[in-house]
Formats: sequence, C-alpha cells, structure tokens
Amino acid sequence: MIAVSEEQLRKLLTVKLSYNSLVDLQNASVLEIRIALNDVIKDIISENYTDIYSNRKQRFYIVSFELMLENLFQHYIEKLNLKNPIQHILGEKYEQVVNFENDLHLGQSYIGRFSVDLFEKISKQGKFCKAYSIFYKNSQFKQKIVEDNQIETTFQAPKTSVVFKRLNEYDLEIENNRVKSQIYDVPYLVNEVSFVRLFVPKANPNLNYENFICGKLEEIYSQENKLNSIRQFVYTPEINEFGKYVKFLQQKFLSESIIEDIFNDELKIFYKTNEIEDHIQINIVETNMALVIIQFMQKFMDLGFDFEQSFKKCTKIFRYYNINLHRESFEKLDLNYLYQNKNIKNIIQKLNEKSLMNGFLEIIQENYLNCFNLIAFMSKKINVGSDYQKEFLLKSEFVNINENIERKLSVETYGFNENLFTNNVKNGDLFEEKFICKKNLITKYNLENLNPKSIFNMQLTDFHEGKRQVMNILYILYLYLKLKDNVNLSITPTTFFIGGMSSFDYLFCKKTIILCAGLSKIINSDKYIQEKIKLVFVENIMLDQIPDFAKSCDVFNYIPYKYFDVSNTYPYAFMNNKAIIVASDNSVYQNVCQIDNNSGVFKFDEGEFEVKESTTMNFILQNIDKLKNQKVIDDFFEILNLIKKYDDSFNVIKSLDNFVELNEKIQKMYLDESIWNENMIRNIEISKKFGIDYINSLGVMDV
Repeated sequence: MIAVSEEQLRKLLTVKLSYNSLVDLQNASVLEIRIALNDVIKDIISENYTDIYSNRKQRFYIVSFELMLENLFQHYIEKLNLKNPIQHILGEKYEQVVNFENDLHLGQSYIGRFSVDLFEKISKQGKFCKAYSIFYKNSQFKQKIVEDNQIETTFQAPKTSVVFKRLNEYDLEIENNRVKSQIYDVPYLVNEVSFVRLFVPKANPNLNYENFICGKLEEIYSQENKLNSIRQFVYTPEINEFGKYVKFLQQKFLSESIIEDIFNDELKIFYKTNEIEDHIQINIVETNMALVIIQFMQKFMDLGFDFEQSFKKCTKIFRYYNINLHRESFEKLDLNYLYQNKNIKNIIQKLNEKSLMNGFLEIIQENYLNCFNLIAFMSKKINVGSDYQKEFLLKSEFVNINENIERKLSVETYGFNENLFTNNVKNGDLFEEKFICKKNLITKYNLENLNPKSIFNMQLTDFHEGKRQVMNILYILYLYLKLKDNVNLSITPTTFFIGGMSSFDYLFCKKTIILCAGLSKIINSDKYIQEKIKLVFVENIMLDQIPDFAKSCDVFNYIPYKYFDVSNTYPYAFMNNKAIIVASDNSVYQNVCQIDNNSGVFKFDEGEFEVKESTTMNFILQNIDKLKNQKVIDDFFEILNLIKKYDDSFNVIKSLDNFVELNEKIQKMYLDESIWNENMIRNIEISKKFGIDYINSLGVMDV
C-alpha cells in the first residue's frame, strides 16, 4: 500500500495549487482543488510504478473505438488509501471535490464498457495490459430535455477525472487544415498499474460544436459544415464522403499511435523487436481496426522482414471480439484512401491473394477493403458471447462466413464487472436492503414525490426501435388510461424509470422520447391517481451512473426484439443487484435458462397476430382522449403511424398484450415478500456465473 502522510499530502496539494492556480488551499475553488488533487494523485502513482515493465514477458493490448470509464476519482483515492487524510485536509469541501461532475463518458453503450471489462479481466490476472481508444472529445455531447425534446449540448469545460494529458501531439491534415491531436493516459489501479490510453483527434477545425446548443440546429445542418447530421461525424452508417475521410484519418491516427506505443513497450523490455509476436496479443473489440493489422505488416516490413515473415508474425498477434453486431465492424474502407501509400497497396493486394489461397474470402471487393474479411482471416480467434450469438453471426446479412472463418469462431461468455456493480448483501432481508437503496437513489438524484415502497421498474439503454422502449411506454400509457377509466383499479404502485440516448437523427427514437417526456408530465402531475404509477425520464444518463440505478432496481426490462442486441451483459449485473428481469426471446433468457429454469427471469412471448388484434392497443385508442393533452395525443399517433408504416417490424404492438400480461403477474408477485426474496436470491446466485471473477476462475479466457 502506498504510504503518504497527511502532512506530506497537504504540502503536495499546496504546491500544486500555488503552481497551477496561484492560490492557497483556503481560497481555492472546488475546481482548482480538483485539478491540483488530480496532479497529486498522478505524482503518487508515478512514484510507485517505475518497475511496471519488468518481468512482463506477455503483454496484452485492447483496441476499440469506444471505451467506457466510470468516474475513477473516488476509486483512486480509496485504492491509494488517501481518503481519511484528504477528508481531514479538505473538510466540508471533500464531497464537492470528489463528486465533482465528470465528463469522461467515453462511449454510451456496452461496447465501451466491455472494452474496459476485458481490460480489467486481464489486469486482474496480474498481467500487463493497455487499452486504446479514440476520445471524441469535441464530439462528446450531453443530452437534455427542453420542452419535451431531447437536444444535444456541448460540455462547456473539461472536468475529467484522473486523466493525464501527455505532451505528445499528433498532426492530422484535413482539407489543408493542420490539426493537433492530444494523447491522454489513465493509469488504472488494479493488482498492477495498467493503462487506458486515449487519443484525441480534433476532426474538423471548422465545425462549430457550440451549435449543438438548443436553438441552433440549422447551423449543424448547414452547407459549410458539410454534414447532414452528427451521425455522419461520430458514426459510420449513412456517412458522407467527407465524414468517411475524417473517420479514415482517425483510424489511421489511432493505429499508427498504437503501433509505435507497442513497439516502444517491447524496446523497454527486450531492447529489440524482432520477436515481438512471442510477447504480445492484440484484442480488437467490436470495431473496425483493420488498419492496425495492415500497418503492423508495414512495420515488420520496414524492419527488414519479407511479406511471408511479416504475415506469420501478424497471424500470431491478433484476436477479434465480436460482442455485438454493429455495422461498423463490417464496414468497407475506400481503397483510394489506403492506396495513397504504395507500400500499403502492395500489402493489401498480397493479403488478398493469400486469403484466397488459404480458402478464406476476398478482402478486396471492387474499390473497397472488406474489413471483416481481413480481420477474420488474420485473427487467431473470433470470440462471440454465446451459442445464440454465434448462430446469429452465421446468418448475418452483413457478412459472409465460410467454413474456414467458422472454425475460428469461439463461444466465450462475456462477464460483467463485479467491481463496478458491487453487491454487498448484509443480511437475509433483501427486500429491506432494496428499500434502503431506493431511498438513497431518490436523495442522490433529487427525485421528488417518489414512493420507495413502489416497484422500481427500469429500462435504461440507448434508444433504438429494436430495443422497444416504445413498447414499455405504450404499456405505461395503457396503465394510466386504465386508471383514468377507473381510479379505484387495483394496481401495485410502480415507478417506471426510462432513460437513454438517441442518435441525433434517429427520428423514431426522438419522437419516442418526446412521447415519454410528455406522458411523464401528465402522469406525475395527476393528483387523482396519487402514487399508483409514476414515470421518470432519466435525463442524460451515462453508463457510470447505471450502478446507482441497478442497486435500486426491482424489475429490469431487457426486451429487445429477437436477434437484436444479442449479447448484453447488463441484465446479469442487474440480477447481481437483486433485480427481476423481464426479457424477450434473446440471449439473456437463453443463457439463464441453460443454468436454471426457475430463475427470476421472466419471458413474454413474441406476438404473431395482426396489429389490429391487440386488446391493449384497442383500449388505448378508445380512451386516448382521456389524456386531455392534444400534443401528447398527436405524438402518440405519430409513433403509431410509424409502427404501422413498417408493419410493426419489431413486434411492438404484436407483443404488447403478452407484455402487459407478464407485467400483471409480476405486480402480483411483488406483494408476496417471501416469493420476491426467493427470486432475488436465485438471481444473485445465477448472475455470479456471468461475472468477471467467476469466468477467470474457470480459465475461460486463454490469455
């Protein structure tokens, strides 16, 4: 354990404050103390990791365009055993400094969370690991509700946690503009100090990100920005030519930086790099990083190895994790970008010949590089999260998988991070413990007029048609209209939490959010139904806040359409925190049933009938005027028409009656405390089989 006395800590903090802000401790603001304490922690860590590279004959690297880091500040303070002395030094300012709002939300889905979970899996085994990612610093936006619309705004000032900016800068040239890009390090405290490394390209100096502020949407879509939506800058689907080129430069920047960094690590240990393939493993996580493979080939050839030698070395190094089926993993790169370098052109063409010669698929298709085909050919193994996901990947419309690629497919359970989702069961009365957690959530997030004895029913994930938040909202609308029809209707008091981001131009989801926010105002202000139901739209929820909600959740809705979003680890994390799971026919239900059919995971069946046959929807249509709010009624019909337009392709209305029936059963079950306790206990035990520690104990990860 690192030993720093309170007196030493005070001196360090005072020096940093005087140097950074020209103020003393007594007169420093919360932000000034935060920045100074950040530097102090960096120095303390740096003093104690000087030998980190010794005895590291096997090193692991993770490459992802998305990372998710929770707020590490308090984690560091406790790990370094600094909490008590810092509390004494800062007094009443301690809580403000430690809980300062953090903007380090790298990734808003579980791909980024999985990258860090994988990082922690490897690090926990005492092995050296680094994780790499692009930090879309200028494109990171927070979302808030203004007049029932979810709009995007920028973070106005950096408030990052324990993140250390390096002096290194990297130049990008975009349409004759030279742009500086910064590199950041996050020393991550596990058994050993490992690193998360973030690269920060500023994609277009002419893009005015202030236009994400409410009321300036027309500037975002303006001609001079060359973008039709934020999706064309951040995401690859529907991207325009300028956006594709920016994305390519970001990938090139990330891959070149990674390669230099990895070879520098090798030199620090072995003073040479000719046997690097014996010492390292690179894990590509659910993203297109084909350039890393190509440029590794280039690096070996620059060092004097021929093509065959370089090829053999690379095939020993790479592993691919396909944790979800995003199209970004299967995108195609324009060869015009790649062929600007003649050596790269030669490598790609030879790899294409090699792939065909070895019975794999073409990596050159017309004027594009098929990135998945290249990664599948060059990787030692392709890991998927379940047999269910493997089956889906084999049938995917985005890729072709021949027998040779299929042989590389390996099923490996993806564990959730138990450290993040801590479950400290203090006694056998889980019902009472959950009640305490609910009260804590209400206090921490300033949630007013909520009944902690009600069922806390949650659906917290990015908005998507396939994830069917709209089905949940229609169910809540149905419940409310039932109460308006008969205020004495017996309903177990329920508080619904719905929260999540929507891509900037995702029309259906933006309208779903509008309906949810409008309905929330109507329900929560209706004094006649009292506390029977409440609807909370959780604004701007980030993944590092999810554990707070998991600990308070009674029912977690994981209801994606079949074959959509098939490998999420968060339901297991909610189970670990005593939640009952509502699921459709997806991998979560399949995985749990393989272990225990009597779990607290309840499945509703996908409906097969016509839309017009839904009893629930017919009741809503007959009573919708009871809302007495024309805007919300219009919002409802807009969504209903969109669902019908595409023949209810995600079985929202078709499954609604079954979803309602299942929720009615769960409401009744909640009234029997002993049965609910039994389900909680069973779910906790089952969830342990999906945690990182359990998976490591089985030796599932052959790292």
